[in-house]
Amino acid sequence: MLFHSLQFLAFFLIVYPLYLVLPHRWQNRMLFVASWVFYGAWDWRYLFLLALSTIIDYAAALGIEGSADPKRRRVWLAMSIGSQTTLLCIFKYYDFFAESFQVLMARFGLTVHPFFLRTAVPIGISFYTFQTMSYVLDVYRGKLPAAKNFVDFGLYVSYFPHLIAGPIMRGTSLLPQILEIRTVTWAKVYRGAYIFLWGLFLKVVIADNVAPIVESVFRSTAPYDGFHVLMGVYAFAFQIYCDFAGYSYMAIGLSLAMGIVLVENFRRPYYSRNISDFWRRWHISLSSWFRDYIFSPLYVHVQNKPQVRRLPLKWRHGVAFAFTLFATDFLLGMWHGVGWNYGLFGLYHALVIWIYYYTKNLWDRINPVVQTVLTFHIACGGWLIFRATSLNQIVEMFRSLLVNFHLPTAGSAPAGIWLAAVLAAILLVIEILQNRANDNMMVLKWPRPIKYAFMTLLACMILIYGNTGERPFIYFQF
Repeated sequence: MLFHSLQFLAFFLIVYPLYLVLPHRWQNRMLFVASWVFYGAWDWRYLFLLALSTIIDYAAALGIEGSADPKRRRVWLAMSIGSQTTLLCIFKYYDFFAESFQVLMARFGLTVHPFFLRTAVPIGISFYTFQTMSYVLDVYRGKLPAAKNFVDFGLYVSYFPHLIAGPIMRGTSLLPQILEIRTVTWAKVYRGAYIFLWGLFLKVVIADNVAPIVESVFRSTAPYDGFHVLMGVYAFAFQIYCDFAGYSYMAIGLSLAMGIVLVENFRRPYYSRNISDFWRRWHISLSSWFRDYIFSPLYVHVQNKPQVRRLPLKWRHGVAFAFTLFATDFLLGMWHGVGWNYGLFGLYHALVIWIYYYTKNLWDRINPVVQTVLTFHIACGGWLIFRATSLNQIVEMFRSLLVNFHLPTAGSAPAGIWLAAVLAAILLVIEILQNRANDNMMVLKWPRPIKYAFMTLLACMILIYGNTGERPFIYFQF
């Protein structure tokens, strides 16, 4: 069920009134069942994966909390992490790596016939496996007690607003809200409705209207014209941002209307002044997950390796930082999809972050506006790698930007580019105001006539320009 579909509207019109009239315990039970119905509507066969993931980490957390023996606690932790990563690798990456192995062997003149699963990637598996792993790790670290009630824990894992594409919620943030009695107020409903409306506008008006430009450019074949490639990359930068941020805003708005607060997932990333800051603003719940559960412990581990400890202090830090950064960002890139371009996307960002780290004193002297423009274009370089359909296309498209760039003549610009430019301009104006106020919800603080006029404008643009084809969200594939 897509949030902007009639099917979801019917689903929510049943769930929400029940939620409002039920007591706390029955709210949780109803939401647990509703969330499984929501997930099963995509493909009921993958409910067993959601159930397996939930049961394993429910038991692992109780096992960790119930044991005082450090070895037994580590065994439970290893069981949790090992099983979740195995599920993720088998159902998301197995066919990809089997095919890559087959191609590699063919280069050496060997023919192999590996077994292929030939199944679609279970929707949302990257999100809910990461969520349950962070929960078990936090229980292991003593940051929160294990959930005793299976339904409460199951709701934490499967809560439908964020189940498919995040935000990735930590147990320390979401579980207390599930366990405690929640209150629904008119202020929360009003604020949630606006957040949902803004997210819907980003998705169906901006993201879905620039999508045809992106598809026309990246479905074409070489030789490429540099100008068209640049327009396609710009369009994709807005498409993926508005598509994913749109989903996050809709999830946050729906949840707030039920009195549950989800974490902020985007903070105007294209106004970042450096690429490191970009990742503190883009998909915040994922980038912070990798920072806390992979980068930081891996960095400490590498620094404590005997080979590294023998190095001078400055070199020790440099080696540990570089290795950890590139390893973490490669995994972050591969998290996004089954293709080597995603791994390359991660390595590209590791490289530019590493360069920024060692040129920070020079970079910070640049005019702030220039910093923002340069950071946006550095991010666009990553988006080209991310969206490309092959490694050869990446090379040819970058090459066209350097040696085959021609300014457009009348009528030669990609179809729909002017509508896309107008829609992007609306977004940029609003985000400039948000950035100055450092508040994504500053619209709600405007004088009432201006505020309602703006909301009416959004609603009208959704009705007039909204894509009615129910195009799936990009991040559903991850």
